[in-house]
Amino acid sequence: MFFRVLLLTATLVSPLVAQAQPGIAGGKDAADQLPSQSIEALAAGIEHEHALASLELSKHLWEAGRKDDAVFFFYLGQLRYRAYLSANPNGDPSGGRVLFDALMSTMGPPINQYAFGDIQALVSTIDRVIAWDDGHADDYATRKAREDVKAGLKKMRDDVTARQDEIRRTRSQNALPNRNP
Repeated sequence: MFFRVLLLTATLVSPLVAQAQPGIAGGKDAADQLPSQSIEALAAGIEHEHALASLELSKHLWEAGRKDDAVFFFYLGQLRYRAYLSANPNGDPSGGRVLFDALMSTMGPPINQYAFGDIQALVSTIDRVIAWDDGHADDYATRKAREDVKAGLKKMRDDVTARQDEIRRTRSQNALPNRNP
């Protein structure tokens, strides 16, 4: 398990850092550094994988141009990783929490910038993530931890819905597209 997490960390964070800072990858294309698993292989049995697998799948989908699918697996991975951290509060603080924060700071901005461009689709995706999680086991977090995290996700969804006009205005002022005004 530890080595799989380490491998996933390297495949997720390194290319994202390289994309954010040109030249770090030593001139190699980020796709050359990715594992050879297909998107379908990554999706198969994902409910029994650590939350990192959902984030890895999100990254591959994003790179393949399947942005709406990437948003779904990003939010699913975020939900499950937060639940994992909540269910394991005594874990090494320099391990799981630091990795989660690194992933959120590298993957989060472009995915969220895209997702918030269509509030209706974002709300629908959040609802799908919640429904998917309700219907699938999680081998890494307790039901209570997942329910607590889902409560936060539902609150965020409701806040976004209530503030959708303000969000659209702010995006327009910042020259960000609103795909579904």
